Amino acid sequence: MRFTGSPEPERLDADGCARLLGVPPSRTRRAVDDGVFARLAGYDACGRPYWHAEDVYRWAARTAPELRDRVPIGYWPAARRPARYLGTETVVDWSDRSATALGWRTAAGPVWVVWDHPLGGDDTLAEAARRLPSAAAITAVGGDFGFDGPALRGVLPAFPDRVYEVPWSALSRAVGAPVPFWPFELRVPELLKAWHPGAPPVVAPAVPVQNHVPVLCLASLVEPGSPAQRVLTNLARIWQHRAAEAAARDLAALDRIQVPGTTVVAAVPLPVPDTVPDDVDRSVRRAGWLEILSRDDVLAAACVRQAMLWDGGADFPFGNPETVEPDSAPGAEWTERLVPARRTAAFTLLDPDRSAVETLLDPETDAPVIRTGNGTLHVAVPQRLPATSPLAEVILDSPVWVRTRDGVLYPAPMDRRRRLSWGYRGSGASALALLADRLLADVNALAPEGGEAAPRGLEELMATGWPRGTVLTRGLLEAARAGRPYTGPA
Repeated sequence: MRFTGSPEPERLDADGCARLLGVPPSRTRRAVDDGVFARLAGYDACGRPYWHAEDVYRWAARTAPELRDRVPIGYWPAARRPARYLGTETVVDWSDRSATALGWRTAAGPVWVVWDHPLGGDDTLAEAARRLPSAAAITAVGGDFGFDGPALRGVLPAFPDRVYEVPWSALSRAVGAPVPFWPFELRVPELLKAWHPGAPPVVAPAVPVQNHVPVLCLASLVEPGSPAQRVLTNLARIWQHRAAEAAARDLAALDRIQVPGTTVVAAVPLPVPDTVPDDVDRSVRRAGWLEILSRDDVLAAACVRQAMLWDGGADFPFGNPETVEPDSAPGAEWTERLVPARRTAAFTLLDPDRSAVETLLDPETDAPVIRTGNGTLHVAVPQRLPATSPLAEVILDSPVWVRTRDGVLYPAPMDRRRRLSWGYRGSGASALALLADRLLADVNALAPEGGEAAPRGLEELMATGWPRGTVLTRGLLEAARAGRPYTGPA
């Protein structure tokens, strides 16, 4: 059994054994002299005796129960009878994180098993060591599985810097009873605190990774049956379904690898019917998000944040945010038409921490725009243009711009996953070539998501290293698209 970051030495003399256990050297020397110490591992080249750490740990666990708080639980002898269940202790109770410890009183002292959500790693163990000063052993359950059950890490209460991995079966052996298991999505403090030995598994809703509370709250407040309610309810149900599926997979994995008699299932997920985004038509989803993005309450902003974390806002009318330099020629032209705007949930896409000095709107596209303290503008670029006039030209700048025949200038529409660029053979130039192909056919076309190939002539055109500010006219684009010879831009 190895400690994290500091493997034990291969060979220990009597004083090294004392340091390992944190006892005076006289204690281990006396045990050696009396012939009652750990099994001798051998002698070095100078004839000096040495021991292995695992043998020292086994000796201490077997002969000195008062030293158990400095011995990894994997070396403890099996309990002769089931330990008394102590109930729970709260280790962490924050708004965004919880950790609950379940305890058993063994012959050597209290053994605590910590369940945290989300996973806090070694920080959880360190906090548990502070909160449970009388513990003989502290372990924390991970989010995956080891070779014989759930992954488990322990910390020595006497030496909080010593963290080690624990076999699940060793924990069960130390407490003399099966240890309860909750899938990660069911690590709810209320469920943990309600458990007791002999309790049957409870059926409970799995908790999604996403924060579904604001989504369900807003769904209960908007117009019944509206696109906003339908898209929010669908989203929450998707998350709930996936959480239930994940919990069921954990239970199936546990069933395959657990050592019989070491584990008892404490909770199973409430079944949720299979749910996918297409259960709601895409046009309805887009209409729903338009309604939500136009709201100015914190619930709507929270829903937008969760949707961004989930799928990047796949059904939002806006794609990637872009930075606009107001002193560039197209940037200055576009900036002149911006108008002040009240802050709505749409601005969460650009300014989640509300640090912008000004919120603006592009009246041609309704795209939100913010101005930062240094004067820079950021815009949530639409995924399609609301233009009524055909494409006239593409302007290669940062960002890329398009102008329609009626003279209106727009940031080039973008998908949430793909950025536009030129001057090389890669995804950005390919995305721009495909966008040009689509806009030539339909100026209101949705920005490409990828997976398609543009006409070869447009691919070659966009792979060329044109200088910034180059204007690609419609005639040039059509010639490249058709594979006809063309004269490069002036």
